[in-house]
Amino acid sequence: MTVWLRGLARQAHAACGGPGVGAIGLCFTGNFALTMALEPAVIAPVVNHPSLPLDDPGGLELDAADARAVRDRLDRDGLTVLAYRFEGDRWCTGRRFAAYRALLGDAFDGRVLPDSAANPAPPPFFADLVGTAHSVVTAHLVDEAGHPTVRARDEILAFLTGRLHPR
Repeated sequence: MTVWLRGLARQAHAACGGPGVGAIGLCFTGNFALTMALEPAVIAPVVNHPSLPLDDPGGLELDAADARAVRDRLDRDGLTVLAYRFEGDRWCTGRRFAAYRALLGDAFDGRVLPDSAANPAPPPFFADLVGTAHSVVTAHLVDEAGHPTVRARDEILAFLTGRLHPR
């Protein structure tokens, strides 16, 4: 899937120009934005509450060769990966963020929100099946000025703007 998405990013960059392309991964696709950074056109990866692999809370869903290639790309090009999760998220655990930090070092900007910041009344799928504060800027967003989830959304937009529309 990410090979196809990297091709799409390359095509979009060729068609639209500019310094590069941003990618946001969420939940099952959370890690896609990181793997997409193997494409030189991708310069603003955002990894939000990556939940795969489900059976390995500290796993990254990356093989060793891709992990090295991503780390080398970030080092070479001075890129940063922005990431968010809720503190008690059982799908995107602290162990997973620690694994990202171990792989990427200072290039990983992992931010953790308290569970109390999550929307207490998410849509039924999230309430019934996900069962934990999880989707920082979608289902668990509280759309109120100054709220931590709105600040997270605004930080993501600022990250993308700063990379994709430098002054």
